[in-house]
Amino acid sequence: MTWGPRTFAPILAAMLVLWPVIAYMGAQGYSGAVAIAALLGLFFVRIPTLDRLTILGGAFTLWVVIASFWGPEAEGLLVGDLGAGSFSIEMPGVRFALTALAGLGIFVVTGGVMTGTSQRSLNTIVGAGFVHFLSVVITALFMAQILALLAPISDPVHEMPQNVKRNANAFLMLLPFLLAWVWHRRLERKWAYTAIGMGLVSFAAFVVTGTQTALMGMVLMLVTMAVVKHFPTNGFKIICGTLAAYIMATPILFSVGVARLRDMGMPLPESFFSRSYSWELVGTKIAESPILGHGPEASQTWTDTFGDHPEWLADAAARYGSEYAWEVYRVIPIHPHNMSLQIWAETGLIGALLAASFLVALGWRLKAPSDWPPISRYATAGLIGACIAICSFSYSMWNEAFWGSVILASAVIFLQARQDGRDEA
Repeated sequence: MTWGPRTFAPILAAMLVLWPVIAYMGAQGYSGAVAIAALLGLFFVRIPTLDRLTILGGAFTLWVVIASFWGPEAEGLLVGDLGAGSFSIEMPGVRFALTALAGLGIFVVTGGVMTGTSQRSLNTIVGAGFVHFLSVVITALFMAQILALLAPISDPVHEMPQNVKRNANAFLMLLPFLLAWVWHRRLERKWAYTAIGMGLVSFAAFVVTGTQTALMGMVLMLVTMAVVKHFPTNGFKIICGTLAAYIMATPILFSVGVARLRDMGMPLPESFFSRSYSWELVGTKIAESPILGHGPEASQTWTDTFGDHPEWLADAAARYGSEYAWEVYRVIPIHPHNMSLQIWAETGLIGALLAASFLVALGWRLKAPSDWPPISRYATAGLIGACIAICSFSYSMWNEAFWGSVILASAVIFLQARQDGRDEA
């Protein structure tokens, strides 16, 4: 086989074969998979055109790197010893930039895959997706037994349940593509019913595993799919424009709005209740440095507990009891669990404006939904919806493993579009 862009499809398929394994182990390996794919793609990558989207994405990434120099990890560019196996890059902005650069390379190379030449690779990817689907369902059915079985090597109270949720979130990233692929596999009603059944089973599995983020992700996935269906000309502009507005309004929506709902006595799940105070505290940090922010991962150093805020502690104890547990519980558990709010707090108004501008440019850069092949059209919209949920309630903004999974899932959709003979960008 001639070594060229067309050979990247099997490379991407090989990375996706590892997808369910990485997900079940906690989903932290996706950054490594992206790095490997990007390194292999260097053999035939071409320098992309510097259009407005690329420039704005580069500007946001550059600002994140700059903001790292006044963040808590400012001296952690290169840590450890390569020969001793302890070498690492601790500055989150640099890690984020390297992930973004690798992702750009993967998209460029995937765009060079010849149309109609990747069906075998896509079949392999779909097979890996269904393996992951089965693993999520089996985990939901036998979760107690699995936790007991893995107890000798993984904490069954904290670590393994978290990995189960990360596994579900990782599957959520592939679910829009799988549903779109099944629905449009053949123009027959049975395939639509199969996709609906698969979606319902997935939803039930998320309920059993207690993955609230994945449940919200499925709802938003259907919403964004509906948008591109009912707005075939401006669907992606509507979605991306709304996301841009959401980023700019996040401090008001979460630091102020959710706090007011809580203070009005609205019943909230315990986890959401604690996050409402977390988001309120993050709002005060934003006010301390509204333009520049505190630097990536600064929220890790905000170690206030509920005991440091007597009124908050009294509210938590009155609602849920366990005063001592609340007294020592951190208000912000490592990061805000809302990426938009984290952008504001750690990169300031400048970072928020650049991120919002990038999303607007993305919406106007993408072709109209009606110009996309059906599978990639709905898969892309659904992936955006799933990401909205995860970005709003789950991971840190600087979690390169999460962004690695987004890159790989997006590349799969791009590859499907190339197979169908049209480019979605």
